Amino acid sequence: MISDAIPRSTSDALHVSFADGYVFHVRGGQITAPDQPCPCGDLEPVHQITEYREAYPQAQLSLTDSCNMGCTYCSFRDRVHADAKPVTIPLETVLQGLATHRKRLVEEDARYSRVDFGLAGETMLVRHMHDAVHTMVEEGLADSPVSVVWAGPMVTNATLSMTPELADTLGPPQDISLDGPKDVHDKVRFYTGGRGGTYDHVRSVLDRVLARHPDMGVSAVLTAYCTDFTAIFRHLFEDVGARNIYMKPVNATYDKDYALNAETLPRYRQGYAELVDHILAQPPEGILARLIALNSEDFFMRYFYRVKDRAAQVYRCGAGKSGTYLDTNGNLYPCAHFIGKSGWHIGHASTGVEDSERRKYLDLVVDDRDVCSSCPSRYVCGGGCYYQAVLANGDITKPDEVKCDLIRFITDLAVRLVVTLREQHPEVLDALPSPYGLTDQALAAAPETVYLPAARLHTGPGTEAAAIALGGPGRVRGGLVNPDGLSASLTTGADGLAVRLDLGSTPDAVRGVRVRVQPLGPDVTLHDLAAQQWPGERQLRCTRDGAFWLDAPADRFRRIPHPDPAWEDATDVELAWEAEEVRLLVPLPANDDAEAGLGVNVFVDFEDGGWTALTLHEPFAVLDRTGAGGLRLSGPEAADRPGAAGVNGRMPEGLTPIGRWAGLQGNTC
Repeated sequence: MISDAIPRSTSDALHVSFADGYVFHVRGGQITAPDQPCPCGDLEPVHQITEYREAYPQAQLSLTDSCNMGCTYCSFRDRVHADAKPVTIPLETVLQGLATHRKRLVEEDARYSRVDFGLAGETMLVRHMHDAVHTMVEEGLADSPVSVVWAGPMVTNATLSMTPELADTLGPPQDISLDGPKDVHDKVRFYTGGRGGTYDHVRSVLDRVLARHPDMGVSAVLTAYCTDFTAIFRHLFEDVGARNIYMKPVNATYDKDYALNAETLPRYRQGYAELVDHILAQPPEGILARLIALNSEDFFMRYFYRVKDRAAQVYRCGAGKSGTYLDTNGNLYPCAHFIGKSGWHIGHASTGVEDSERRKYLDLVVDDRDVCSSCPSRYVCGGGCYYQAVLANGDITKPDEVKCDLIRFITDLAVRLVVTLREQHPEVLDALPSPYGLTDQALAAAPETVYLPAARLHTGPGTEAAAIALGGPGRVRGGLVNPDGLSASLTTGADGLAVRLDLGSTPDAVRGVRVRVQPLGPDVTLHDLAAQQWPGERQLRCTRDGAFWLDAPADRFRRIPHPDPAWEDATDVELAWEAEEVRLLVPLPANDDAEAGLGVNVFVDFEDGGWTALTLHEPFAVLDRTGAGGLRLSGPEAADRPGAAGVNGRMPEGLTPIGRWAGLQGNTC
């Protein structure tokens, strides 16, 4: 088992040394092999947050506390009617909550936001309210600074969507809850009134939704009733066909027989170790498919990606610091899990969050907490779930010791998985999702700073374009096809951007070509990079069937689930797809900010689902439009730069993973 490699020889606040000589360096996130020097003296600092801001400040509006299910582990069941709350939220309370959220968006100068229609109850029970609440969102946030707001129900138990018409209203980024095989699911997720388990009804909906949306989210709660996490994962991946799986240990007090506690901890550890062993027992393409099928916020995968990508979490999440979490009574809570929990509200929608309450959560920087400051997993964890801390110890400042033990084990497991992939399957490690990188200058900048990537496309000596290699080690994401000889040659002129692709040794492996064109300037900021939202972007897709522009939504207020992408014939694009070569001529938009230029990237999509691009570690390269002729790529990913490919999951020299930037934070539940 991979867990056999976990035993540490030593551990301190700065290093975790394993018995075989590998070392995990806590502050920098490096993993060094035996006999490699310690890099700690040369690493950039962990950037401390001076002002907490999120990429997507969230409002969670509990439209109802009612639910048609009585799940064993549901903490919200006992909160219905608590504190004299109405079961369904009055619309005037929704208006107050949105006013509070608008104030928060103004204070944080947020560019994006999300409004969720509830977690405490089954929001599909009040489907009749959704249109009215959507209208309130649009009116209530109309004069806020946000460019885009997504609103709608994010999670459903699916049992109220069993007709084809209702099932077809579901889609990403929503989640459907399914806790594993029928016997596992029905033991804990059942209808009220003794009407039995819900598995069969959920599957009928989920199968239909997955047929339309293969990336539909499927979430599972892991209880002590079944710590065979491999069986749960295999059912979701192999039997159900889910490709966006989120599994997380249950939040519960220690006395519950389904809880994570000192007695069940060894079984949870074994369950995770066996799951990783199962994944590693597959051929390389199977390892990659299973790792990608686990959502990046899955409880294990969040720690794996933070280890792989050297992220630094100085807070656990945004609880109490950002966002608006509202119960049906108008009380505000630190996060969605606290909603309706008596005694834990931090304000009211009519008056906002109390500053003294918010300060309690702002003070929970991991380095300033005695219980966390010497923990070797502190920058991977961020300090532990505050809600679970309350369940275990009644105090947000005292993390759940059992969960801490599990997180330390999972961190070690993640380190060993990275090491194993480096040694045995480097092509898999390179094919996994990777973050964008920031220059040292951007790493120290505020979110509203104009974003310019370091990569440049510029004319060089002569008129011939220099072929830019697209394949090779570290250059493919999402798949293992990596054709020899795949390259792109780009030329710019009065007619636009000419792209010629040499399809390399296996041209039939290429499914399509995409071109992204992004006007740059003061409207494109580091906030957009963190949110991966690009105002004014145009995206072209070319296949053997033709060329198509993405008809991207321009609405400021957008509904959840997202609509299917729409593509229009690109009649202004010249395309020639031949046996071994693709040529296209793409018109370029005018750019009022000539000094900033345009951002351009060219992608090649493969039949196995993988892809490559001119730049992988930045979203695009800046196109120099001051001259015409053949283009050359310079910057961190240029072929003549050391470490340009970023193999073994590493960043090219000159870039630092965005997860080490303190400008904006993610809010992982």
